[in-house]
Amino acid sequence: MNVGDIVRIKGPKAGGATWALHGPLRDHHAQVGMIVGLAKRLYIPAAKVLVMGDLAEFDIDELEEVNESR
Repeated sequence: MNVGDIVRIKGPKAGGATWALHGPLRDHHAQVGMIVGLAKRLYIPAAKVLVMGDLAEFDIDELEEVNESR
């Protein structure tokens, strides 16, 4: 994933409980946004995403790239 990519926030990893939806993940679950920066959180690759007018940070595995050709 790169800056400028359109992504959908998909939620916690497989097997994660619904209570794991916290902070920006709870507020923006299943929404579409654009990556505006890349980061790391404790050695975990992350991305800063502009979604619904907010700037939120998500782990890369919580995002899925939206296919432009659809």
